[in-house]
Amino acid sequence: MLFRLLRFDGSVFHSARELASHMLAAPSLPDLLVVDMSMPEVNGMDVVKWIRSSKRFKNLPIIVLSAEIHPELVNDAIAAGANAYLFKPVLLEDLEAAVKRALGKTLH
Repeated sequence: MLFRLLRFDGSVFHSARELASHMLAAPSLPDLLVVDMSMPEVNGMDVVKWIRSSKRFKNLPIIVLSAEIHPELVNDAIAAGANAYLFKPVLLEDLEAAVKRALGKTLH
């Protein structure tokens, strides 16, 4: 819903397996990936590591969302390659700022 307010189109994947299948088959990459740390089967940290280990996806901007506020988890996500880490519930202004930084653009 927040992305719609920012006028972004997007796809939602309910598992890391679903995301991986889509990403591997897609002819083009998304502009940005938003990963929830709490995912079924595989956690968001593993998704970030997988994305960063791939030659094709390694430069894809990643924003991590989590209800976990432990500084170690935030540091680990950033060290693994996340561009930003946002705490839930996410405020529209925080999401917009993180997207701008990750994409290096000004949103209108």
